[in-house]
Amino acid sequence: MGDKTSVELKIPGREELQLEVNGGKVSLKGIGNRAFLELLTQYREHLKAGVDKAPLPEGKSPGELMLKEAILRLRGEWDFPFKEDETCHCRVISTDKVNQAILVGAHTSREVSQMTSASTACGTCRPDVEAMIEYRLK
Repeated sequence: MGDKTSVELKIPGREELQLEVNGGKVSLKGIGNRAFLELLTQYREHLKAGVDKAPLPEGKSPGELMLKEAILRLRGEWDFPFKEDETCHCRVISTDKVNQAILVGAHTSREVSQMTSASTACGTCRPDVEAMIEYRLK
């Protein structure tokens, strides 16, 4: 990793996370509810050994999913399975909207459909939605 690298992730109106590595020093900051902030406080201990040595969070809370993504991005290991801006062409639902639904708890394609209306018309995007869910939760 170079001198300074950082990742910023946000769920609009909810949690925000910033993970930064600057000259070997790791900084983890966030805005969110109490559980989210407590997770970040606990995780700072894991990050003292460096981003490359920190264990990945294994839970499914928004904070754990965001923290996992941030760590993988800094390691260069984040490879989200869907790269297009729009997931559902029939309903014009963005990939970002589907991703945010997954982050806040839609962990089945049905739940994503209920929260976003993605894959409620022709269903062609359902495999993409399922791939995103599987990638996030694995």
